[in-house]
Amino acid sequence: MDDDDDISFSPALKHRHIEAFRAVMIRGTTTEAALMLHASQPVISKLIARFQATSGLKLFELHKGRLVPTPEARVLFNAIERSYIGLEQIGQTIAELRGTHSGRIQVGCLPSLGMGTLPEIVKAFMDRHSGVEVVIETVASSLVKEGVASGRLDLGITSMRIDTAGTDVEALARVNAVAVMSRTHPLARKRSIRVEDLDGCQFLAAGRPDDMHASMLALFAKHGVNPKIVSETTYALTTCMLALHGAGIGVVSPFVVPDLKKLGLVVKQFYPRVPVELAVLTPKDMPISRLSDAFLQTLRKSLKAVKEE
Repeated sequence: MDDDDDISFSPALKHRHIEAFRAVMIRGTTTEAALMLHASQPVISKLIARFQATSGLKLFELHKGRLVPTPEARVLFNAIERSYIGLEQIGQTIAELRGTHSGRIQVGCLPSLGMGTLPEIVKAFMDRHSGVEVVIETVASSLVKEGVASGRLDLGITSMRIDTAGTDVEALARVNAVAVMSRTHPLARKRSIRVEDLDGCQFLAAGRPDDMHASMLALFAKHGVNPKIVSETTYALTTCMLALHGAGIGVVSPFVVPDLKKLGLVVKQFYPRVPVELAVLTPKDMPISRLSDAFLQTLRKSLKAVKEE
């Protein structure tokens, strides 16, 4: 004999008891619950009876031919529904992990890329992977590293020069800084800009925590150049906007300039070369997800195109 049909058999709760209770709560009658579970009405009634006996709770009152849930039944149903929602979320997560067309990826990025080329890269990725949510944190490289090391971020794009302890590191791109200015700047007609050209010019410096700040000061000292530093900015984007409005000339990462050229920003090769090296960070000793790998492929391809421009 099936123990579900023998209501005196065992005190242990079974999944079928919970299913029957949930179905009756949702549909209101044992007949409708039976249809929902593709079972017979007598089987549902016996399962409900077993559930009440096992739990020691009175779960339903019969009123005008209809089962009316007791307050205890409503509390229990709410607890069961939370469990079912959890199972549905687990199923959704499994589906996301199987493919790359749904899910969520969290990326940390240094500002010169996050405020420049990255949005176009993310758009290209989203076009290929519809349904994926991309969360971008545009912060200093040190904060990106901390987010990756803690596991909060799936990927981080930083300067190669930072301390990367606690993460796995891969070289991502190596390009050279460019000079930026307005169309009306005295140097705008030159084919390229040399450090000597900046002597006496109004110079838009990077902020002191930025690698570019120290690199340019070292170049000025080496070549005996004395520009007039008129600003220091946290973000390369701000430097570019100041240059666009005629405030001076700056030297920035090329990743920040593509869209600004359309606004009239003049961009020139700068000599001696000032390297801009990017790295991608992932949590240490952990394989990355399919979604993260797909994003990395798009990132590498797009940055290679920028480098070859």
